Amino acid sequence: MNSEFSLGPEFLPSANSLSSNDTQRVLKAVDRYLKNPESPSLHLEPISGRVGAQRLWSIRASQEIRILLARQGPLTVFLRAGRHDDIYRLAGRTAFVAPLAGTPALIGVSPGVEELEYPLQGDAILRESPIDVDVQTGWISDQAETWEHTEPSLLAHWSDKEIAELGFTSEKVAILRQCQADNLLDVWADITEEELDLVLKCCEISPEEWREQELLTDENLANERFRAAVVERGAIAGLSEVLEPDEIKRLLKAPVEEWMVFLHPEQSSLVHRRFNGPARVRGSAGTGKTVVALHRAAALAKRFTERLIPEEAPILFTTYISNLPPVFKNLYLRLPTAVQDAVEFVNIHKLAYRICEEAGRKPEMDPRVHASAFSKAHRSVVVDETPLYRAFVTMDYLKDEVAIVIKGMGIDTLDEYLKIKRTGRRTPFGEAMRRQAWELREEYDQRLASEGIVDFADVLRDACDIAQERQEASYSAAIVDEAQDLTLVGLRLVHALVTGADAQDSPDCLFVVGDGAQKIYPGGFTLTQAGVDVRGNSSVLAVNYRNTEQIITTAQACAGEESIEDLEEDYVRGDESAQASREGVKPQLVKAGGIGDQVSYVIKRIESLCEDDSLSKGDFGVFAATNQVVKAVKAQLQDAGFRCQNLESFQGKPNTKVKVGTFHRAKGLEFKVVFILGLTEGRFPSARRRGQSRIEHEENTALQVSQLFVAMTRARDALFLLYDGEPSEVLYSALEHCELVDADEQVSPSD
Repeated sequence: MNSEFSLGPEFLPSANSLSSNDTQRVLKAVDRYLKNPESPSLHLEPISGRVGAQRLWSIRASQEIRILLARQGPLTVFLRAGRHDDIYRLAGRTAFVAPLAGTPALIGVSPGVEELEYPLQGDAILRESPIDVDVQTGWISDQAETWEHTEPSLLAHWSDKEIAELGFTSEKVAILRQCQADNLLDVWADITEEELDLVLKCCEISPEEWREQELLTDENLANERFRAAVVERGAIAGLSEVLEPDEIKRLLKAPVEEWMVFLHPEQSSLVHRRFNGPARVRGSAGTGKTVVALHRAAALAKRFTERLIPEEAPILFTTYISNLPPVFKNLYLRLPTAVQDAVEFVNIHKLAYRICEEAGRKPEMDPRVHASAFSKAHRSVVVDETPLYRAFVTMDYLKDEVAIVIKGMGIDTLDEYLKIKRTGRRTPFGEAMRRQAWELREEYDQRLASEGIVDFADVLRDACDIAQERQEASYSAAIVDEAQDLTLVGLRLVHALVTGADAQDSPDCLFVVGDGAQKIYPGGFTLTQAGVDVRGNSSVLAVNYRNTEQIITTAQACAGEESIEDLEEDYVRGDESAQASREGVKPQLVKAGGIGDQVSYVIKRIESLCEDDSLSKGDFGVFAATNQVVKAVKAQLQDAGFRCQNLESFQGKPNTKVKVGTFHRAKGLEFKVVFILGLTEGRFPSARRRGQSRIEHEENTALQVSQLFVAMTRARDALFLLYDGEPSEVLYSALEHCELVDADEQVSPSD
């Protein structure tokens, strides 16, 4: 049989946690192993001396870096990458087993495994109450008639009598009934090495095979048994499919989208945790919130489909950004645990429109008419010497006030508006200004009505009303990604879709994911205002797995110590930053002339970087603040022979096209290398406009800086910031963290 390979759930995260150079060394070592496992440069060697560790081997990626493998016959599972001492310490305390009644897993066979940098990941969920285990599926039922995956005991396929025939006393048989792959030493702390060896051997074979001793020495049978375990049950434990060498090579050289589907051990508990109602996960840039959300969707889908109830409603996965649902769907479908057709990916406005249409209220909308109607309403209401005119509030700001505060918060009366806290809005609005803003809203709505149309905020409100009137929930559960960019009515709509008319929360009904520090749209709300109670069900991800320390430090320096209103609590941006898990090179701050010169520099750098076969043009993101600049950038790249793709049309399927888009469209994505253009003093952030108050300008500047922070943190390995003349004042505090470059000269000293 030809050689085959699988990736364990912690392999790519552990490789990615190393420095960029060490990550590349790991990938190159894997490539050499695929070509010839016996290559002398790999120093392939078994890790012996421990019970049950016969399958564990190591190969060398560099003098300091090792890769841990599980090998049996022609099949190899890549388990971990890390420092020499860490890998050998891990291997000395673990074994890789493939129980007949459970899933293949790296399990502890020695105390102290929890002290390792990457603790073992187990999918089993421990319960205090008695449970019934289906040995074939590993799924359990409890009194609440809910279902979720747990590992059966290691010898669940052996009867008590058969276990006793192995020489275990009745007391030890009782202990073995509680021993699972992830709790063996906890349950049986004083197990001897001989007993441990026997348990690990017998968990992989049947009693019948044990009695037929010649079968125990049949190497082909053992190889087939191991492969069957990985192929048939590996996905439950997060192992990839069994792949041919060419498929592994493609995966390891693929764009970062392929890597996003691998869950880090520290994130796994949130995926399988049972919540008694709505839950919230937050964390700063790069902490893997979306990855957790996608795996959570897969776990819920598996749980619900195991109920075998055909009429069970699907799971909703929604977000504000219109281009993200196709990306999320394609990422989801790459998960080894994904359940086909069980999760619906749709952006909030498309979802709302469909709900209204299904209820017979097909909305008519026209963005051009929206803009014209508001402009006419503004000219009619905000005239000389009125409160809003005297306060120097621009029309754009008032447009957001109507759409996001008044309509977005579901305010029905002037009295409500006069009392409401305008979360996320800094420009003070006294009573006279609010009364005039309300008059503006009424004039605007009248003009829309005369045209027979509504706007996007109206559609959301109508859909929310429809959902709140439904007697039954429309979805079994909902996951909201980038929740901070929804309006209050948008979140109320999602909540109503999983509760129905009685508005009673069920376990795991709503999973809210977001980070106020990455907000890219004005306004805001709190979960309490939305009627969503996450007390006791709120978690924070604290490790940045995406960015290098150098990239996140630079982005943080640019963003500054901004006060953040984050759905339920306020904090200072810097106080909530996550610790990066790996080191890299400094971002480059490049002086390169106007936009045309900046694009010329980007072209040269991409061509140079692509000389390393670890990068393809599809690994690059090129961002600018406005659509006008993006259009010019794309045209120049294409004239230079580059195939490009706008972020609006990118659906998460890896390709070899350079991705080009605005900061807004970059939200939720990530790339190995990012270029950000147009960061020139006086142009970014935009200058104070005529007739704009100082406070409004400061509020708008803060929002633009947040958008830049989002764009910068899309970079995984390398970041280039380009400007003309003098750099934006936003970059001043980050100068010490950057390598200063003149495109016409050479790299200058950072100091």
